[in-house]
Amino acid sequence: MELEPEGIVPPDTDAVAGRDPVVQGIETMLDEERFEEALEAIREAMAEGRGNSLDLTFLLGDTYLALGRAVDAEVQFRAVLEQDPDCPASRCWVAMCLFLQWRFDEAETAVNAARELPDAIVDSHVILGALLERKGCFEEAEACFQRAAAISPEKYPLPVRMTRAEFDREVRKAARKLPRQFRQGLDRVPVIVQDLPDESLAEGNRDEVGPDILGLFDGVPLTETGELESVQLRPNTIHLFQRNIERVARDRDDLVEQIRITLYHELGHYLGFEEEDMDDLGLA
Repeated sequence: MELEPEGIVPPDTDAVAGRDPVVQGIETMLDEERFEEALEAIREAMAEGRGNSLDLTFLLGDTYLALGRAVDAEVQFRAVLEQDPDCPASRCWVAMCLFLQWRFDEAETAVNAARELPDAIVDSHVILGALLERKGCFEEAEACFQRAAAISPEKYPLPVRMTRAEFDREVRKAARKLPRQFRQGLDRVPVIVQDLPDESLAEGNRDEVGPDILGLFDGVPLTETGELESVQLRPNTIHLFQRNIERVARDRDDLVEQIRITLYHELGHYLGFEEEDMDDLGLA
């Protein structure tokens, strides 16, 4: 599944970049989410010796992270740290890269090192909170999210919380609002709400399925059923991950909307639609 909408922490694009015009141009591309264009511009600048090399290395990691390439991003941020061991943004984003690779113990060590820096960035609190959630330490996690909200309320408002009963009720409401032609499809696939994704769901697909995903269709799309259906190891299932969805919502109305978006998006995957088709079909 595509990481849509955004996951735990959107990568900053202005954390360490200098005022070099080459760097500024790439920053603008990243701000405008022109990630592939930024990637090409960084590679060209590096090959031609233009721009500040350390800034470009950081921005290359930033771009890879925005593109969901956590392994490649980690390499770049570690390269920055070889030259600037106390770079707070690189320390933080190494931890994020490790988290996205399901390497939670390493991520916790990395984020604690990032938080010990005197100029630690606010994102480190959010990453630690996400790691504590994975351990079931919800009160400690909430304290981390509260710290982030106190420092940067616009970027990190407090997660909106619902009881599981309230969340399930909103899922049912969203299902009833589906366009008529798609309701039957949802009747054929169970929807399971969980706090967080289990690592087993990422088996064989770690590049696409990260611990910050909001939802996941696990199974064989209708367009690919047939012979494959008889050898399925697991039944078709739509998973919604409540705490991840709560974390990206800005208020209760937004949380209700994120539930709807995620449910419809995963139903679209079950029905076999391409990403670009879902909006036209009312599934985005």
